Amino acid sequence: MIRINLLPYRKERRQKQIIQHLSYVGAVLACVLLLVVGLNMYITGVLSDMQEEKAQLQRQNAQLAKKIGKLRGLDKLREDVEGKLALVDRLQEGRFETLMTLNGIAEAIPENVWFSSVVDNHGQLKFVGYAESNKAVANFMRALDQSNMFQHIALQMIKRVTVAGMPVRSFTLSLRRVIEKKTVKGKQS
Repeated sequence: MIRINLLPYRKERRQKQIIQHLSYVGAVLACVLLLVVGLNMYITGVLSDMQEEKAQLQRQNAQLAKKIGKLRGLDKLREDVEGKLALVDRLQEGRFETLMTLNGIAEAIPENVWFSSVVDNHGQLKFVGYAESNKAVANFMRALDQSNMFQHIALQMIKRVTVAGMPVRSFTLSLRRVIEKKTVKGKQS
């Protein structure tokens, strides 16, 4: 019988298959390696872009922090200015108060009454003066009472004295000035 040896053929085929499998594995490994290297390069690029963006955002944050600091300073300055303007408005409201009070008193005072002192304690007025008679003091009090600028008019003391050889009445009178509320710039004060 004739024997055909198929072993070398099988062996050769097996070696070819092994080489083929190894080349597939090598190709797959090469592809995986290329994929890993490409993915690593991509991730490294993205990471460097993110780090650059982070650095840029930090610079912008620092600039904005400076601007916020300036704005806070401006807010403080604005509050100071508003406080000063409010003070000026309050002073402006009371600017003519004393002048109007003195004018009201000048309109009410008769010719035969004069003052030795006038004290204003936050709208509470106290007059010390002289008059020719009790009637002159009464006329003065009536005139003050008829004025809408004064209230709570009270004669505290009246007595007869002699000044420069003339008999006169010394009196002390107290009253309260009425402060009218006025509208300033659309606000009720």
